[in-house]
Amino acid sequence: MHTLQYAQKIIKKSIHFLTNSTKNYILGLLLSADKKNCSAMSISLGISYSSIYQFFDDFDHHKDGIQEFFATIVKLHATQENPGILIVDTTQILKLYAKKLKVLCYDRNGSIKLPVKGMSCVTAAWTNGKVLIPLDFDFWIRKKDMENDEGYKKKTEVSEELIRKWSNKIPFAYVSLDGDYGNEYFLRFLYNFRLSYFVRMPKNRHVVIDGKELALADHPVFQLQRNERYKTVKCLYKGIPAYVTSHKRKGPKGTKQIVFVISNVKGLSPKQYIEAYKLRWPIEKMFRTLKQHLGLQQCQSRFVENQRAHIFATFLAFTELEIQKENKNKRSPEEILKDLRVQNTAKINPKFKLGEGFIM
Repeated sequence: MHTLQYAQKIIKKSIHFLTNSTKNYILGLLLSADKKNCSAMSISLGISYSSIYQFFDDFDHHKDGIQEFFATIVKLHATQENPGILIVDTTQILKLYAKKLKVLCYDRNGSIKLPVKGMSCVTAAWTNGKVLIPLDFDFWIRKKDMENDEGYKKKTEVSEELIRKWSNKIPFAYVSLDGDYGNEYFLRFLYNFRLSYFVRMPKNRHVVIDGKELALADHPVFQLQRNERYKTVKCLYKGIPAYVTSHKRKGPKGTKQIVFVISNVKGLSPKQYIEAYKLRWPIEKMFRTLKQHLGLQQCQSRFVENQRAHIFATFLAFTELEIQKENKNKRSPEEILKDLRVQNTAKINPKFKLGEGFIM
């Protein structure tokens, strides 16, 4: 593990690229309890509108630096014993009344279980179980919502590009993905790319066990007895060798449900397969924090690149909170955020300097 002094030195060196406008924008996201647009943040912080809006013009010059910064943070937290995991998931940024954004599309919203209008962001993040670092994202647009379908990519193709990109930049032990990726295309990609994975598997997927091909829900081998909660079986899915684990858990309204996790890692107990998959859950909590507390959905710009810049700014703000959470032994980034906003009333707290949280 890196020493505190060494980590401080590396991180301070890695954030030198941040312009004053970028720092102002991130401070606005962190310290403003009002809306997260440039006008509201400038009033909340007591600084000029232009000193915040300049961030959008500066963003193109340091986007690569931001991603290198995330990679630096990951490498400082990764160890040989715990290299962490890579998570890819999609979140929707609601834009119900927007009309001119080119990346708008209708997608299923997980909260209300219905398709609604917004921006669908396929997001990559890294976690070691203690901190979660957002890394990158790209927009996915539904084919029928595109002006023309030239250059259309499936959600799985966007995710594949992110995994290929970051597999060369950071260490991780395996990839953890939800049920959208439990299909032949993506599992074959992971198998051919020689990546370890733990993926939620829809119960209607057909697998071959002992020469019998049946849907997971219909295979008698996965039926759990009274107090049995986990069971792992070796199988073939579309010719891909894997291990599938069934898990009995609580469902909605007190019901019981069986879920399935597929993996190419061998030698684990059934419970370990499920626990390894569950490590992807922090990205769901990150999306909640970004939306409820850091204004992920509140950028009002009609320009796609400004929306992209805003999203990366929320990633930087969240990273600040995550590392301060670890430093101060807090349970959640919201606890850190509450303390920061109590200190900041009408104007920015002169004692708070962006980057002080970026230490081990």
